Amino acid sequence: MGEAVRLVHTPFNDRVEDAVILTDAIMQDQVIVINVFSVPVENRDNFLPRWKPGVGVMAAQPGFIQAQMFRSLDPSAEFGFVTVARWASGAALAEARKNPEWRASVQRLMDNVGAAPKPMIYETALVVNPGEKP
Repeated sequence: MGEAVRLVHTPFNDRVEDAVILTDAIMQDQVIVINVFSVPVENRDNFLPRWKPGVGVMAAQPGFIQAQMFRSLDPSAEFGFVTVARWASGAALAEARKNPEWRASVQRLMDNVGAAPKPMIYETALVVNPGEKP
């Protein structure tokens, strides 16, 4: 990555009890968002169906490349779900996060399912393919 990256940290909303901070990297390079979700065990079956509308909103935004949701095989895992989403640029992600429909969807996840998201933005640091030595 050659350019200087300006990071912007903003609370998701004004509710102190939610304590979700969004970090945006204002840059033109591709970024990856990894979001881990702590979800009460009794609500885990409700999580994925309630997550889908929000990712559907994001998938329609300019710069969205792909999102994958992973579910822990161990029900005692602290983070039962992990999302990895790729964006064409940090700037596109920052703009997409302004979408009120997406924001409302995330708020419903927190309120109705008890999901506690912990999103962070990343860049690829290393890729190793079969047979390669890093």
